[in-house]
Amino acid sequence: MKSRSLAGVLGGAAALILLAGCAASGAADSSAAPNGSGELQTVNVGTVPLALFAPLFVADAKGYFADEGIDLNIQTVTSGQDAIPLAANGQLDVLIAGFSAGMFNAVSAGLDVQVVGSMNIGDGVEDNPPAAIVASTAVDDPITDIAGLKGRKVAIAGGLGGSGAYFTGEILAREGLTINDITVENIGNADMPSALASGAVDAAMTSAPFNTNAVADGSATTIAVPGDGTSGTGVIYGGRFAASDLAQPFFDALARGAADLQNGAVYDDDNLEIVAKATSQDVETLRDTPLFVWLPNLAPQPAALTQMEQIWRDAGAITYDEPLDQSTFVNETFSENAS
Repeated sequence: MKSRSLAGVLGGAAALILLAGCAASGAADSSAAPNGSGELQTVNVGTVPLALFAPLFVADAKGYFADEGIDLNIQTVTSGQDAIPLAANGQLDVLIAGFSAGMFNAVSAGLDVQVVGSMNIGDGVEDNPPAAIVASTAVDDPITDIAGLKGRKVAIAGGLGGSGAYFTGEILAREGLTINDITVENIGNADMPSALASGAVDAAMTSAPFNTNAVADGSATTIAVPGDGTSGTGVIYGGRFAASDLAQPFFDALARGAADLQNGAVYDDDNLEIVAKATSQDVETLRDTPLFVWLPNLAPQPAALTQMEQIWRDAGAITYDEPLDQSTFVNETFSENAS
C-alpha cells in the first residue's frame, strides 16, 4: 500500500480549511505577552472530540488556559493526518490528535511542526483494557493468540497508515511477526463490532467501548493489548507557535489538566462531566468505559515514535528512505519545563 503524497495530504486539508479555516484566525503572535496584559490571547487548537484527549477538555473547563492568559479556540478536525498542514501553515497553532504515517511523511517533506507532548499512554493492563486486539468468535477457526493472527483479516481504523496499525505492529512483533503478515481491513471503530459478529473479519484492533462491548456480548475474545508505554497520540505545535511566548503557558495549562486525571481521578464526577460534555457522551456510559492513562507532564515518547516509524516503514506507508532525525521534530523542552 502506498501512503498519500504530500499533495494529497494538502488536498485533504483544504476541505478542513473550508469547514473551519475562517474560524481559525491564524497562529498566535509571537510578541504577545501571555500574562499581565489584561487581554486573553487566542490559541487555535485542532482536535478530535474523544476521551483520549481529556487533559485538553479538563484544562479548558477548569479555566487553566485562562489562568495563563489564553483564550482557547477549539476546532474539530477529522484526523491528525489531515490537519498536519493546518498546523504547519498557521491555520492551527496546536494539534492534539493521533499520530500517523502522514505526519512523518509531512515532516520529511519539510512541513514545520514539532511533536511536543504525548496524550494517552498504554499501561499494558489486560483486565478490561481501553484498547485491544479482539478475535471474532463467529469464524470457523477462531484466533486464540497473537501467532494465530498470521494470514488473517484484521480490522484497523485508518488502515496501514493509522495509529491502529502501530499498535497492531507492536503486538505482532512479540511473536516475530510484522504488519505484512496480516491482511489489513480499513474499518471504522464503530463498524467493527458488526464485522466481528458476522465473521467478516477474523480480528480487530479497536478501543473501548467497541472492544469491551464485543467481548461482553460474546462476539469476540481479547487476544492482546498494547504494551506498557505505547502511545499513538500526542501534542503537535506549529513551528511558529512553538517559538511564541504562549507555547510554554499553553503546555503548562494542558499539563495541569493531565495532573487532575492521575490515579483514576478521570472518573471523578467533575472530570467525567467535563469529558462527557466535550465528547457528547453520557456520563454513566463514560464511567463504565475503560480509559487510558496520561503522564502528569505529558512528556513526548521518542521510543514509541521510533517504533511507529519503523512499523509504518514495514507497511510501505512511509514515502522516504532514511529514518528521520528526531531532534528536528521532537521537542521535549515544554514538558521538561511544565509547571
